[in-house]
Amino acid sequence: MKRLPHIIWTVLLLTVAGAPFAAGAEEIRHSGTVLAVNRDAGTFTLGEVGPWRVEQGVLQITRRTISVTPDTEFVLAKRAKEGVKYPGDFVEERLDPWNVAVGDFVTVECRHEGKRLIALKIAVPVVDEP
Repeated sequence: MKRLPHIIWTVLLLTVAGAPFAAGAEEIRHSGTVLAVNRDAGTFTLGEVGPWRVEQGVLQITRRTISVTPDTEFVLAKRAKEGVKYPGDFVEERLDPWNVAVGDFVTVECRHEGKRLIALKIAVPVVDEP
C-alpha cells in the first residue's frame, strides 16, 4: 500500500505535464470565404472547400460557424519586399476588429471546444497588385 501515493502522484504529474500538449492539439486552421457576419451573435460563417468533395459534379462547401471573442486577433497578411528574411515573406499588420466582410477570403486559427470553434486569429491576405 506504500506505493499507492507514488502512483497517484505519478499519474497526476503526467496529467498536468501533458495538458499543454492536449490543449495545443485542439487548435487548427480553417481557410475559406466569409459567407455571413453576425456581430450581434459574435460569429461569422466560413465556407471552406476542404476536404475536397464533389457530389453529382458539384464541389461541396463545408460551412463552419466560428465564434469571435474580445481576444481574437485580426490581421492583414501581406508580402514584404524589404526588411524580412527572404523576399516575399509574409508580414502581418493589425486590423480593426470585425473588419471582415462577406466575400473576403480568410485563414482562421481556431481552438476547438467540443463542436464550437473559437477564433484566435483571423488573417485576411492582401493580394499584390501588378
